[in-house]
Amino acid sequence: MPHVRFGLKEEPGFDLKKSDRLIAVRTRSRRSLRAGPVPPRSAAEVVDGELVLAFPEAGVEVYRVAPEKKSLDERKRALRRDPDVEFAGGVLVDEANEPVLYTENLFVKFVDEADPEECTEVIQQAGLSVKKELGYATNAFFVGAPEGTGERIFEIAEALHARPDVEYCHPELVRRRARKAIFAPQWHLKTAVIGGRVVNAHAHVEPAHAVTRGKGVTIAIIDDGIDIDHPEFEEEGKVAAPRDVAFPLDHPQGTDPRPKDSNPLYPEDHGTACAGVACASGIDGASGVAPEARLLPIRLSAGLGSQQEAEAFQWAADHGADVISCSWGPPDGRWWDPEDPLHRQRFPLPASTRLAIDYAVNNGRGGRGRGDALAPGTGAGSAEKTGNGR
Repeated sequence: MPHVRFGLKEEPGFDLKKSDRLIAVRTRSRRSLRAGPVPPRSAAEVVDGELVLAFPEAGVEVYRVAPEKKSLDERKRALRRDPDVEFAGGVLVDEANEPVLYTENLFVKFVDEADPEECTEVIQQAGLSVKKELGYATNAFFVGAPEGTGERIFEIAEALHARPDVEYCHPELVRRRARKAIFAPQWHLKTAVIGGRVVNAHAHVEPAHAVTRGKGVTIAIIDDGIDIDHPEFEEEGKVAAPRDVAFPLDHPQGTDPRPKDSNPLYPEDHGTACAGVACASGIDGASGVAPEARLLPIRLSAGLGSQQEAEAFQWAADHGADVISCSWGPPDGRWWDPEDPLHRQRFPLPASTRLAIDYAVNNGRGGRGRGDALAPGTGAGSAEKTGNGR
């Protein structure tokens, strides 16, 4: 049973277990097994299952299947015979049976006093390679293990974490990133009449506009793709420092946060709406809360706990964001079901992300600090347990 430590040595970790009903598939073409008018023969292994998690750009899908009909091992063997299937394997879950995907990458942070060259030597001696030296914490590295390492990545992390010169070390664990609900009608800004009914449930934004409309403020929106060509964002100087953290900065798409919609099954239609609620200019019938604020759009396509998540916060901090808005978080329990285990499930924050948030809070706005707004969710669980009560 893999054990993970997101915190310091004296802080508790948590266990993961193998699911007996989930199967993960990654295709070389990055196409969904169910995509296209003629699905491949291998789709038969998951056609009776439920798609519970997907990362389209990585070509990864997780299905819940019935082992009573056909065992997981039989399904995996059949899937691996498909030349387009790069990986077919089991899935780890937490105590609420939520899927947790691991990569063959690690986050490791040595103590501040350590010599950087010695840190690199330790990483190499562990059979790892440095993928990136991270700028938001001292002696912090994103490192990779050889292909095929598999679940041994947890043992490697534990061994490094036990070293006296290592503060944090954990595998890159990726969870489902759930969108938080937003609503388009402008009743949230002022009293409105909708369908003949007076709706008085606004956030008193209209009086606030008499004081400020956001001029001089930059709002970073970290979300899926953001349509910066929308009329509400087309004013000169409206968009600042756009970024897509799925790509290196020197990649042609590294500074293009627009929706990619790589798979029609997974449309990117959340980030643009969130940006509009925050700072749409109001020139085309939809005013944001801060219509004169600048928009710093950051496209994040990876899940919770990914290194991309951490890098999104660092980019926002380094490029002048006064506010960082994230309308997403761990999955919510069903609000009408008090017995849903997700209400009680804790979602630990990995050190890789927590240190990036600390960096953003402490170093933003030229060292004056900054507020980060993360959605509390729409379930009935405590915000302290959702991972966003941070």
